[in-house]
Amino acid sequence: MSHQYHFQVEDVTCEKCDARIRQALLALPGTQQVELTRTQDNEATVILTTAEDLPTTHIETAIEQQSAGTSHQYKVRWKKA
Repeated sequence: MSHQYHFQVEDVTCEKCDARIRQALLALPGTQQVELTRTQDNEATVILTTAEDLPTTHIETAIEQQSAGTSHQYKVRWKKA
């Protein structure tokens, strides 16, 4: 069974940001697919598909840690169902 997570990431402004976010998500256990689309509002819309049910805090932490050493402050905003 697969699990999908839908969320926005704030302060995503360039291709390097895309790569950092994608890399963080691909490193999570059971990641099967990452769909990431940058918006005109300097955000990324993300759909993460995993084989395992992950705590949302693990996803948030993995992404927020990618801000370290950059001028960015990545923050996850969950989409309401």
